[in-house]
Amino acid sequence: MGIFAEITAGIVTNVAVAAAATHLPTGTWVQIDTLTPQPGIGWGYSGGAFTAPVVPVVVPTAAQQLAQQAAAAINAGLTITLSGSLTLAATLFPTDPVTTAKIGAVITTLLATGAFPGGTTSYPMKDATGAWHTFTAAQYPKVAGALAAYVAALDLIADGNPLGATELPANSATVALS
Repeated sequence: MGIFAEITAGIVTNVAVAAAATHLPTGTWVQIDTLTPQPGIGWGYSGGAFTAPVVPVVVPTAAQQLAQQAAAAINAGLTITLSGSLTLAATLFPTDPVTTAKIGAVITTLLATGAFPGGTTSYPMKDATGAWHTFTAAQYPKVAGALAAYVAALDLIADGNPLGATELPANSATVALS
């Protein structure tokens, strides 16, 4: 048994296993089972030698590169500095889909009921290190809003950039709390 490549106009158009080339359909067949790497469909053949097909290098456009950067930035987080009644030095908060969904659920509850889940008057939010920061009903939406605005801007860029952004939004924000 052997592996054979069918050659048509200098290109491998088929590969088959047979006892001998004479057992294959009419055409030009060359035995390839001893070759490394083994030629496949699309390889060139000339003068008894095989050549691998040239794989074109695809360079992403600037828009595609920006979309890729936005998709990666969504999981990188947003650095928030708090000022006003509650100050906090620049702190990285996660913006990954799981975290933002949790924050969204808290905001939805707050808007729908006027209270945090469980009826509490303040609610904690984890930063990227896992440390908890507690916010009041007036403060939480401002911090969550900064996170949501950042993620929404990145999502638009990653999803086709319909607004024609030429750069990513700033990965830091200052939120004034009263």
